[in-house]
Amino acid sequence: MKRLIEYTFTFIVLVFLMGSLAGFFLDRPVFVSYAYSDSMTPTINKGDLFFVNPFARNFDVGDIIVFHRGSGWTVHRIFGVTNDGYITKGDHNVATDQQDGKFPDVKRSDITGKVVTLFGKPLVIRGAGAFLQSVKLKLTNPYAIALLLVLGAVLTFSGGSGKRHRRVKYYRISVRTVYAIGSVLIIAGFLFVTVASWGTLAFTYSSTLAGGQRTGWYLPGSTFEKNLTVENRAVYPFYYFVEGKSTRAQLLDSSFLYLKGGSKKNITVHVTVPKDTRIYREEFQVHSYPAILPASIVVSLYSISPYLPLLAYALFLSTLMVFFYRLAGISDGDVIRIRKRRGFLSKVLGDG
Repeated sequence: MKRLIEYTFTFIVLVFLMGSLAGFFLDRPVFVSYAYSDSMTPTINKGDLFFVNPFARNFDVGDIIVFHRGSGWTVHRIFGVTNDGYITKGDHNVATDQQDGKFPDVKRSDITGKVVTLFGKPLVIRGAGAFLQSVKLKLTNPYAIALLLVLGAVLTFSGGSGKRHRRVKYYRISVRTVYAIGSVLIIAGFLFVTVASWGTLAFTYSSTLAGGQRTGWYLPGSTFEKNLTVENRAVYPFYYFVEGKSTRAQLLDSSFLYLKGGSKKNITVHVTVPKDTRIYREEFQVHSYPAILPASIVVSLYSISPYLPLLAYALFLSTLMVFFYRLAGISDGDVIRIRKRRGFLSKVLGDG
């Protein structure tokens, strides 16, 4: 039982670390993220790293949430709850995000998680996000990535050869088993981060007889055009698919975009204002996929279902893992020896 608890704890830690690293380099908040601005100062300062609970489902006034807005991610506090969603506000900001119709209410589907708190305060590491951001920028160099892969391979498959003066007991674990588990974790983490990055572009406007007197007010039956920005804040290129959810707003540009890391593009939407006078919200679903497969394959599969490209990515990564397995020349008899010693959990749980 004790050994099962230790293995379970180790598995959870590995999933957390791999999910966090994948999300960080793809700029997708999974378990950790960091603040890009001072809008949450002094609670969360710019460059601070904070932890995210992506499994949270209940949100209330006072909670700090991470949500998709435009083509990026925002961490703000819930200021109020309406029938249309949540009113949000940065602790450092005077006004709410939704004041004067600047941004629409945050819907539950826009929220990717809740900031983890401890004794009522968010769990943050001051300045860690700024440091990791500088590391991520350096890793845009392919030679740096290659060097890390080589070092990782050396550390993984090399072992000490020094003589031992006493007999030591070891756990023996098949390298093939470790490689298989690691491959499954990598593929699952990749798919999870990809789906977690999906979001919406949204804006609100009013159909009113006082159209034109204020920004966002339009006469019933009139038309207008709205520019939306799709931004890739990750290091690596991505494919983007933008789809409208209503017949009132139509894209004038292509719904498929290819954006390099750190780039963005504006798309134009043509809106026909309904004759019923009230406030309307238009949403465009955004699905993104890393550009590691040919665009033609991703586009063809996406035309059937947004989830089919994920299957292609899983097959591609599985093939890649098998290739590296063969390249490494791992045999059935290769084992990893782990010295038997009392770990932290063993000391806590006892030797029984």
